[in-house]
Amino acid sequence: MTRRCPWKKRSTPPAAVPASRRPTSFVRGEHEFHIVGYNARAALANNAHYSILSGAFDVGGHTWALDCSFDDDGHLASIALLLLTAYITDDAVVAKASLRIEDPLGRWPAAVWESDETYTFPVWSGNSWQLSQAGRSWTLPVPDAFRGHESRFVQDDRLTILCTVEVLRAEEEESAIAEDMQKLLFLSSEMKSTRPVCMLPDVTFVVEKAEIQAHRLVLAMRSPVFAAELLGDMREGTTRRVMVEDMSASTFRAMLRFIYTDELPIKGKTTNERGCKQKCAARRRVDMALDLLVAADRYDLEKLRLMCEKILSESIDTASVIPTLMAVHGRHSCRQLEASCIEYLASDANVYANVKATEEYKELKESCCSFLAGVTDKVATCKLVDSHANTSLCRPEKRTMSTYNTSEVAHSIHELRIPNFKSLHTSHGVKQRFSSDTFQVGGHDWKLEVSVKEERISVFTELLTDPGTASVRVSLCFMMDDPGDPGGNSPLIMWQAEETFNSEGDSCGFSCSISQEDDVSVYADDGSLTIRCDFVLTNKLCTVTSATSAGVEDMTLAPPPNIVSHLEQLLVSEKGADVTFLVENREIHAHSLVIATRSPALYTMVLATNQKEEHIVPVWGMRVAVFKAVLRFIYADELPPLEEVALATGHRVTTIAQDMLVAASRFHLDRMKANCEALVGECVSERNVVTMLGLACRHNCKKLEDYCMKFN
Repeated sequence: MTRRCPWKKRSTPPAAVPASRRPTSFVRGEHEFHIVGYNARAALANNAHYSILSGAFDVGGHTWALDCSFDDDGHLASIALLLLTAYITDDAVVAKASLRIEDPLGRWPAAVWESDETYTFPVWSGNSWQLSQAGRSWTLPVPDAFRGHESRFVQDDRLTILCTVEVLRAEEEESAIAEDMQKLLFLSSEMKSTRPVCMLPDVTFVVEKAEIQAHRLVLAMRSPVFAAELLGDMREGTTRRVMVEDMSASTFRAMLRFIYTDELPIKGKTTNERGCKQKCAARRRVDMALDLLVAADRYDLEKLRLMCEKILSESIDTASVIPTLMAVHGRHSCRQLEASCIEYLASDANVYANVKATEEYKELKESCCSFLAGVTDKVATCKLVDSHANTSLCRPEKRTMSTYNTSEVAHSIHELRIPNFKSLHTSHGVKQRFSSDTFQVGGHDWKLEVSVKEERISVFTELLTDPGTASVRVSLCFMMDDPGDPGGNSPLIMWQAEETFNSEGDSCGFSCSISQEDDVSVYADDGSLTIRCDFVLTNKLCTVTSATSAGVEDMTLAPPPNIVSHLEQLLVSEKGADVTFLVENREIHAHSLVIATRSPALYTMVLATNQKEEHIVPVWGMRVAVFKAVLRFIYADELPPLEEVALATGHRVTTIAQDMLVAASRFHLDRMKANCEALVGECVSERNVVTMLGLACRHNCKKLEDYCMKFN
């Protein structure tokens, strides 16, 4: 049996500040996994680490795989649902799952298992590899009806497993960024007199004789149409007043609120309203959604369009279906909502009859006969294609398929022994590298690479031959021998994954820290360390993706950009940048509006420079990568992975965590400071606890200070 490394647990370090979120719905997807040559799997069952991995599939914005394990007799023992998403920073992933194994000949009932409750895949900080592997795997029991009756479900030596995964999707509540941007939008006249000039509106829209002020940079960042109008060569780009035709002032204000905050100013359905009040509220809700849908299409605001489509889709009834069809008519981006309306009309003859009796329909019959004729044709076609009522009003599902062919499997285990690893581990020298001899698996040449520097070890496997046009798919499992197990029957699993190698020189692996307290678990008596890599290679393992609803886009896996991602793009593109920082002799460009809104302390440096009539703001005593991390937090309210910053600077993760905490304190970024406090807490060890305590005291980090005081 394999087991995980029993690293010593300590008291919990300070927690990062999570984004405020609320659950909305489950996003559902199905994966159909075919095991071809099922009965031949027993040949590999004696390998304790052997399992069959499905192809990777996406549900709810995360990547998953199925890991089928077998007992010593070659029988299917368990099916694990693996979360393969590489880096989870803010939120745990919550999911439900079910398994279904059908009798291909239909003689026996399907073997089914469903989860009664949700399972939570915990947050992974990226520093603890034993948590990353154990926490990202959910073992699902094999259905009872399958055990002892495998022959009923295997046909032509093929077993098919259908796994349904439902991922809880959360939408952000008002984030710190949305809150700051909303204040920017609703600056009162009194507040304007005390705010920096860069925060004042610089464009006025005239809508129905109402004057509505806004900021060019924000509008251009969110809408490509506004970008062309306000920052391009169009006439609106040179004037402070822009006329808006064919839109009400209330709709334009509601659209602006969405642009600044990602919020839809439409109240949800309430249960305390009854009768006429409820109907009037529902009607206002639909009317506002229709108006905003047209506005979203006009200014290319994809997320707003989808939010309005969702409201309208959920509100389809006799009164709203025709106005909705008129609003989406001729709009290619709204074809999914149009299909839902048509299917509603086709669901029952009485439904269509009731719609024909409405005043809207009678008026259209006189003025837009061609439009109604088109609707009638689509309804008739829908009835012929699908006789099921209202089935596709739900969010379209996504089904993927993968096939594992045991005849294509090449299996091999290779190891690399590092002599005197213990002394290398405890030294403070330069990075040391070790390579294995070249070996062959599946007709390809490979080698193992290990690098060691102080407490950091990196292990990689590299493909040395060109695979040609066909990729090489490999299931990898890196292990360490346990000195307490002379027979080698219970190795410690360091890292495992399924990877695709596309060209010569491709490599994959992991990095982790091994501290002094773990000596007893990893070193041999002579101080050496042996790392083994278990290869299971299939050249023809492939995944084919197909949507179950033909012609309908699946928006669930790639949500449209929100205000945070737009701010990130603005930072990277530097479009419209009007302030330049000089850090370690490198110029970094940013936007004074964003800086002033999100970090007044940093903006004071900009003002001080401007008063000296200088154009570049110097930032002393800070690394470029750390300052870029500060800007990323200002623009996106999140930090880059510590390993990414450490790699860019060539410094240790612990050093970077401390530098980022100091920077957050310097610029009075309280949320960033709280997150950095948590990152520093994860780096506390017996060697540096005194240093960390001093850091906590200097920067008033109470949680970190308490953690260091209790550290033992």
